[in-house]
Amino acid sequence: MRWDGATVVVTGASRGIGRSIATAAAEKGARLGLVARSADALAAVRDELGGAVPIAVADLADRHQLEQAWSTLTKELGPVDILVNNAGVGIWGPFVDTREDDVDAVISLNLVAALQLTRLALPDMIRRRRGHIVNIGSIAGRVGVPFEATYSASKFGLTGFTEALALEVRSFRIGVSMVNPGPVATEFFADARWPRYAAARPRPVPPARVASAVIAAVERNDVERVVPRWLRVADVVRAVVPRLYEAGARRAAAPQLAEFRRRWS
Repeated sequence: MRWDGATVVVTGASRGIGRSIATAAAEKGARLGLVARSADALAAVRDELGGAVPIAVADLADRHQLEQAWSTLTKELGPVDILVNNAGVGIWGPFVDTREDDVDAVISLNLVAALQLTRLALPDMIRRRRGHIVNIGSIAGRVGVPFEATYSASKFGLTGFTEALALEVRSFRIGVSMVNPGPVATEFFADARWPRYAAARPRPVPPARVASAVIAAVERNDVERVVPRWLRVADVVRAVVPRLYEAGARRAAAPQLAEFRRRWS
């Protein structure tokens, strides 16, 4: 699949990774449709891209808004060639402290919305034997991280969905990819539901680096890309030497685990 001339819908496009993906796709010559919750920020991205880009303001965790956004964009754009499921939200902390509403919000946006948008996009792609789905996952969808249980659950689900769907639709000439970044230098860590990122490694990568991985994943029809690539080692270690991975994960989260034990002692 080539980006030049392709019709592309990007969700979560008002900032961070989504904004960078939209910019990179536009530079490749794609026709864009953008979705996000923030009307002002989304309009600003549209203006940066020349002002002629269709946008849809929607909370994709709401099924009605999701379907309305898809209808709005496809009426203007026509058939979608590439769908980038980027919209997502994070949450951090002991699972026992997580509110039911927060669990629902994370799973609904990070996982269910991606499934529902893909369900809307696929029939036309299958009929035309043309299309590509890109899901923006996370390294937390490959390896479990303490205090990210709900977030990891949503991203592990997205990983399984991507791998299964890629096998289902390959014979229809449809590609399915996931891009799994580690920490990214965006507003994600400014969210009150997530602590300030202070680990020595891995250092956050710029969102443009994730966008470059998305561009390459579609052009080369890769099922998975990890950003940065060396983070793939964590998944290999978890699979081959699980006790070593567990020891490292516990060491990295030692202060938080100690505080958690104190609270419940």
